[in-house]
Amino acid sequence: MRGRVGYRHAEPYLRRDFNSRCAYCGVHEQVKGGPQAFCIDHFKPISKSGPVNDYANLYWVSIPCNMIKHDKWPTSEQQHQGYRFADPCREQDVGVHFAETDDGLLQPLTACGEYHVSTLRLNRAWLREHRRDRTQKWERLNEAYQLQIELQHSIEARPTDDATRIMQRLLSFLSEEIQGLKNELTVAIPMW
Repeated sequence: MRGRVGYRHAEPYLRRDFNSRCAYCGVHEQVKGGPQAFCIDHFKPISKSGPVNDYANLYWVSIPCNMIKHDKWPTSEQQHQGYRFADPCREQDVGVHFAETDDGLLQPLTACGEYHVSTLRLNRAWLREHRRDRTQKWERLNEAYQLQIELQHSIEARPTDDATRIMQRLLSFLSEEIQGLKNELTVAIPMW
């Protein structure tokens, strides 16, 4: 990677390393319409002396997060007070700098978390809704797993008759629903 735009050659590697997710909000490419809704971000902006072609300074992000972050970077005074972006590639950010509440809100726990969440606007309404939806799907999946186990045990304990065959059909249906939920959750924002 050389020159002013050499970093663009890193795109396929960044997509792989970031698991096709935004480094900041966690949204998967499939949720935003594919890789064309994403771009490469310089974690430390070039305008703030960030390296242009250093892979460690390149992040795969959604275009909305990139536009919000733009070339923002904390001042020296802010950094002295602990305000900075959490670096998801170098540190544990969730649970240390911010935590997710039951209603999908990211609650800052440190000055770093406050700067990161507020500057990147990670509590935008659609992100909160996406996190709430993901949490509800996880709860439904866990309940479905439990029902699947109970139904399987009931079937195994019964003689084969019409009622058992109906239970087997219900088990098959439940298994398909579980697979559908699992597929939906593969592209959901990860559990913080």
